[in-house]
Amino acid sequence: MPRIDDSSSTGSGASAVRLLDYDGGPVVADYGDVDAEWAALDAGVGIVEATWRCFFPATGEERRDFLHGQTSADVRSLRAGEGRAALVLTAQGRPLAMPAIYEDGDRIWIATTAAHQAATRAALSRFLVADDCDFEDVVEASSLTLVGPRAADLLATLGALPRESTPTWSVASVSIAGQPVMLFGRADFRVPAFDLLVCDAEGNAGDAAAVRDALHAAGAMPCGATALDIVRVESGCVRYGVDVDEQRIGVEARLEWAIHFAKGCYVGQEVIERAVSRGRINHELGLLRVDAEISIGALVEGGGERDVVTSVVRSPKHGVLALAYLPKAKFEPGSAVVLRGVEDAVSATVQTWPRPRVLAGRS
Repeated sequence: MPRIDDSSSTGSGASAVRLLDYDGGPVVADYGDVDAEWAALDAGVGIVEATWRCFFPATGEERRDFLHGQTSADVRSLRAGEGRAALVLTAQGRPLAMPAIYEDGDRIWIATTAAHQAATRAALSRFLVADDCDFEDVVEASSLTLVGPRAADLLATLGALPRESTPTWSVASVSIAGQPVMLFGRADFRVPAFDLLVCDAEGNAGDAAAVRDALHAAGAMPCGATALDIVRVESGCVRYGVDVDEQRIGVEARLEWAIHFAKGCYVGQEVIERAVSRGRINHELGLLRVDAEISIGALVEGGGERDVVTSVVRSPKHGVLALAYLPKAKFEPGSAVVLRGVEDAVSATVQTWPRPRVLAGRS
């Protein structure tokens, strides 16, 4: 159940689909069988029309050094073809943006969402004065997201990825169905995922329909935002503006995977380091298995006013799952939690967090 700001239907009868506003882009909720779409993302390969996904390049000789100091990622060490998850933080360690950063050798591609691309650009530009780093306009090209254990094999079949490749944060300029594609590997889901921006390395758009048809013909199942959001929550992957914003400290949202702890100075580093090294994390995002439906915004009993449910999905495998901020007494897996929303009180159980807690750069 993605966060819905608006919805409409297109078509009629059995062919009608419902559109959601998902991170600033209109996207199909589902194609009629959410369980089948989830199964494709979980065990096969699915393709989502990622209308919300935005990319804009950073150019200039000092782009690495400048972005290194503005984000939590180790940008300076990026080699051509590599990427990193990143946070742009306030001096208080609170996220202003959650981009991914990819170096292709000539530019750095910054991946964000339609809803937050302007804020991401503004946050990155806060201290840009005389540095040789320029942020170009958002590339006007279609985006597709390929997700599932068979995603890499499918791309290899189409000649877009070496068969021995291990999906990770990466970027490559490839060709699919004779069309130019910027292929961005991701490592934020529990299954392999790739963003495909249908354009060449200079941002010139290709034929997205031809690429989409080739992926479908190779076995990618069309999937909507509902199934994708289930996999996201199962993966412990937060959405900016939904599960985290500048009211939270980055480590409260379990975003250690987007922070390099030995990279040196960056905006917000001091607060993040102090919170982690001194164990001063008193509220933390948790994954809950819930006994019944619950609403976003429901309060966690025994917590503070900011200990609330932020995302809710119904997983075909696990039932109702929620992401919620928990007080320190409820951090441990197996802890019983009571949620209070507009409904009656609902019981839930804290699950093992899906993502290992790795503090990159620390022994």
